[in-house]
Amino acid sequence: MATLAQQRAAIAAGMRASRQATSEASRRATGEAIVSRRTGRDEVDDLNAVISQPRQRTSLRSVEPRGSVPALVGRGNYAAPPATGGGIASPLVEPTASTREYYDPVLLPTTDGLAWVRWRSVKKFVMQDANDDEVILEFANGVS
Repeated sequence: MATLAQQRAAIAAGMRASRQATSEASRRATGEAIVSRRTGRDEVDDLNAVISQPRQRTSLRSVEPRGSVPALVGRGNYAAPPATGGGIASPLVEPTASTREYYDPVLLPTTDGLAWVRWRSVKKFVMQDANDDEVILEFANGVS
């Protein structure tokens, strides 16, 4: 009885002999035929040839040339739009920190859970802009 290595060698020799009988071009043609049959490429090409006719090339209609626009002398008066008063003048300054408002304190654990931190989120700042107008910044409570 032949060993496994001898059996494999015999199989390889048989395959080599059978492949030498067919030419490389024949093998490539067979492979391409298998791929086109599997993907349906030939059928799609045939259907497209029947359904969609080649596009007819049409030329653009000719446009008569026109002359350039002659130079004109004119004048315009710029009228600035009226101020709407909807902005905040920079910089913003906080006159005193005592006007800040805070949410109730919350105990937060650290990521490892070994310690706790008491945190107070800011609720409202009262600031003044460059025009001495009061600007109020109110914040949502992100930690609760």
